[in-house]
Amino acid sequence: MPGWRRRWWAWGVATSVASALAWPIAALAPLKPPAPLAAVLLAQPEWRLLDPETDLIGDYTVAQLKDLDRWPPWIEGDFDKDGKDDIAAVVVRGGGARELEFTVIAVHAARPGRAELVVPFGPQRIFAVSDVFEDDTVTPMRCVECDANVWYRWNGRAYEPWLHTVGETVMITGEPGRRLTLFADPRPDAGRTADVPLCTKAEVLQVGGRDGQRWYRVEVDAPSSPRGWIPQQLVVEEVDCAR
Repeated sequence: MPGWRRRWWAWGVATSVASALAWPIAALAPLKPPAPLAAVLLAQPEWRLLDPETDLIGDYTVAQLKDLDRWPPWIEGDFDKDGKDDIAAVVVRGGGARELEFTVIAVHAARPGRAELVVPFGPQRIFAVSDVFEDDTVTPMRCVECDANVWYRWNGRAYEPWLHTVGETVMITGEPGRRLTLFADPRPDAGRTADVPLCTKAEVLQVGGRDGQRWYRVEVDAPSSPRGWIPQQLVVEEVDCAR
């Protein structure tokens, strides 16, 4: 074989091999999380980002989560409302002899190096994290293709489930077959201000109580615009009223 042909053949083989090797290496390139998140993970050796190839076997692959717009396993947003972007991410710990545990952490720009647990570590799989309710909320997605997930909002001390803010529109309900009572003060023994139909829209005017015993002062979307306090357990998603 003439020299030029040998050189051409060798160059072609080398190029083919290089091309074949380059594609899987690029496809399997590790995620590069934002610097604040990377710093927290470095300080917690037992923690790591969600890896569907090992953590979600039988449920979702990276490709499937990408198709559902649920990848990478973190989101950015101003969750503590200080004007700076924060990060929320799905984190896993355990492995080997230990059962895997999942959580979602939040890293606030105002508290670099510190992670807030949105939910406690637990064995139930968390497939993704989203701000599906509002931009300042965090939703650990235990169900990717349904509306049954619980969303959380920062209350200044912790992430609280279903915490509404002033100005939001909510749906309020109660016991079937009975009208809904609005209270004069944020306590169950307070006087009544009005009785309104179930599954009524209302605007949040004031937030009271505390985590686990939250109350909202609302103005009901009705001709007389009645106002009063309701306990959080009477606030539901609009989809729940449609059932």
